[in-house]
Amino acid sequence: MPAIYPFSGIVQHYAWGGHQYLADFLQQDNVKEKPWAELWMGAHAKGPGELLNDERTLADLIAASPTEILGSKVANRFEDRLPFLFKVLDVREMLSIQVHPTKKAAEAGFAREEADGPERDAPDRNYRDDNHKPELGVALSDFYLLHGFQSADQISRTLESVPGWETLGATLRTDGVAGLYAYVMKASQAEVDTLLEPLARELDGNTYEKSDPAFWAKRAFEQYMVDGHYDRGIFSVYWFNLVHLRPGEGIFQDAGIPHAYLEGACLELMANSDNVLRGGLTPKHIDVPELMKNTRFEEVLPAKIRPESEADGWNTYPTPAPDFELSFRDIPEGEEVAVATTGGPCILLLMSGALSGTDSLKLTEDQRTVFVASGAEFVLEAERQSRVFRARVGG
Repeated sequence: MPAIYPFSGIVQHYAWGGHQYLADFLQQDNVKEKPWAELWMGAHAKGPGELLNDERTLADLIAASPTEILGSKVANRFEDRLPFLFKVLDVREMLSIQVHPTKKAAEAGFAREEADGPERDAPDRNYRDDNHKPELGVALSDFYLLHGFQSADQISRTLESVPGWETLGATLRTDGVAGLYAYVMKASQAEVDTLLEPLARELDGNTYEKSDPAFWAKRAFEQYMVDGHYDRGIFSVYWFNLVHLRPGEGIFQDAGIPHAYLEGACLELMANSDNVLRGGLTPKHIDVPELMKNTRFEEVLPAKIRPESEADGWNTYPTPAPDFELSFRDIPEGEEVAVATTGGPCILLLMSGALSGTDSLKLTEDQRTVFVASGAEFVLEAERQSRVFRARVGG
């Protein structure tokens, strides 16, 4: 059985996606300026990779011979499934306020909706699979996001400074951050409009830096006003941590940590899931009770992740996730790098340059991705200065 499988990822054309980054990355035209949001590289049922010169998908390949393709250890540990999903994202418009469930919550929610809920591809479905979705994001450009709640003291000071929010201080003091968030998320649209109207007037006509929550709040007012009504996700812009990642910096989103991507291009490596519970800044399905049940309301101090150099020359982004590990390597022209998958399969993504290897394998700007089954060993040579990322199962 072959061990090396060049494949093409699947582009997801969500409305918030950019028009040029992914099209250029994949050497394709986008003359109609369709939004290209995410490139999926994996075996998820919603978008399994398509094998080169083969009618099968990556999911078909694994399903036919899971032990041989994944290795017995990974196949047994992850129930014959590739445990990770690798993506490239181009965020042009703000994404939804969201959280991801724990593994236990995902299994329960998926079973409940399989029995009583809508179809898996229905727009009002919460759980499309039974897996958790911890995820690592690594910036490819300047990247802005919201990540976790600020401290109660920080939020209290914000309530005092934002016009119209002074009355919310009593709720924070009495019920804490969770109670405050529950209050605005469950409030009537009329009350949300009343609370946000003074802020909308203050921001209108002014300009702000991207380091200021006001910049993103103003954008949210412009982007998500519907029939004259304001989006309750705007509260989160001020109560979550605003994080600026520079190229090469990463951040880990664990289960229950509320977050939202705001702008920029990034790599994402996550558990193999598409479970998202949304709370605002989106036209998609919002389920406030399910969101609240799965959200962690403690203070979060954002921790930027920087790659750690390994003895074998790879640079790894450390996370606690057992499902995945992300590394990269820069290879000077003419030099070689050995690839071995003794511990389980991997996906290689060429970011720049050109690599050639065993069995006429080539990674170029026209063919950037290859799946390597468990148990393979081969050498790649750089035809010019190259950078390649490796996604594989965590330790």
